[in-house]
Order: sequence, then C-alpha cells, then structure tokens
Amino acid sequence: MKLQGTATLHADREQVFAALTDPGVLARCIPGCESLDRTGEDSYKMTVSAGVGAIRGRYDGKVTLTDLVRPEGYVMNARGAGGAGTVDATCRIDLANDGDQTQLTYSADATVGGPVAGVGQRMISAVAKRMAGQFFSAVDDELTGGQAPLEPVGSASAESGATSSADGAVQRGYASYLPARRRGELVPIDARPLLLAGAGGALIALLGAAVGGWLARRSR
Repeated sequence: MKLQGTATLHADREQVFAALTDPGVLARCIPGCESLDRTGEDSYKMTVSAGVGAIRGRYDGKVTLTDLVRPEGYVMNARGAGGAGTVDATCRIDLANDGDQTQLTYSADATVGGPVAGVGQRMISAVAKRMAGQFFSAVDDELTGGQAPLEPVGSASAESGATSSADGAVQRGYASYLPARRRGELVPIDARPLLLAGAGGALIALLGAAVGGWLARRSR
C-alpha cells in the first residue's frame, strides 16, 4: 500500500526541520501520543492511544532512520503493532523551500497485517492522511505560535503534570518525552473499523517524525 501527501508549513526549512526533530514538539503534536522514548543511538519507541470516547486502543511502534540530509529530509523505517494489527512502513520525508514557507512531501510504502488489513486500503489511506493532516497542522501551530519545547521527564516542571511512560523510567540514560498537553485530538470517526484503520495509519504517517532526539543530537 502506498501513501502520499503534502503539507505547507509557514516557516523556512531549517525551522521546519528543527520542529520535526524536537521531541517535545513531536510529543505535543502527534495525535494520541502517550510517550516518546529514545532507546539507542539511532532508534526510538513511542506509544500512541487512538480512539473515540471509551473505544480506544494502544499501539506501540519503533523507528530507525537512514539517508538524513539536513534540512532536506530523511527516510524512516517503522514498525507498529497493536490490537488492530501490525504496520511495516518505509517513508520518505522531503522539505522544499517555497518563499518564506516550506512544502513538505511524504511518500510511504506500507504493509498492514491483522484485523486492520481487512478494512481496505482506501479507508486506511483516507484516515491516515486525515491524521497526518492533524499532525502537520499542529506542527505549523508550533512554528507560528512560538510554543516552548517540552522538558524531559525528570525535571520538576515535567513531573508536575505528566504521566510516566509505560516502563516508568528513562532507559539507558536516553531521554524520555511525554506530551504536556493534547494538541492534535482525533477527528471524530463514526465507524469502529475506520477507527482501527486510523490507528494503524497514524503509525505510518507519524512514526517518521518520532526520530526527533536522535536527529537533534546528530546535527549538533
């Protein structure tokens, strides 16, 4: 299954790249993000909760990064799994200058398995694009509204209002990030199959951004 889309972000490429590689921004902007953890030099894990009302599911994902060219883009390889099934995806993110704005293009090649695969590629694609749109809109708000970066778990301000990640600890000295507030609430979906498809699709569209801390450290 192939997914493609574009987004216009109201900042230059350097600023957009910085936002897409800021773990705090990502944790605030990814719809349903519960935790974002750096697990190694080139790896991340995240937990996303997706649903409508009391009908929710939790999905765990991992990503690795290749072909990093700052500030032009990168390629990510992602795998996510949850109650709805599994998602394996390779996604290319490209950033192009457009005056004082940036045109972002993403192209994903994905394989889905489990119950979500029975929903149909057209439905999965539609919901994935909707959730990707929510994510990029929230990132654009961060760029234009001057939101402060999120502090790592363990600081006084971070501990005051956030719930710890699933394992409750920062692993092997790497940083763990949690959303301080919900930025990208899910668009209401009136069918459970679409809900499950959206959760899987979100991993395709959004896990590519979950390499933030690794990129930020690498670029210093």
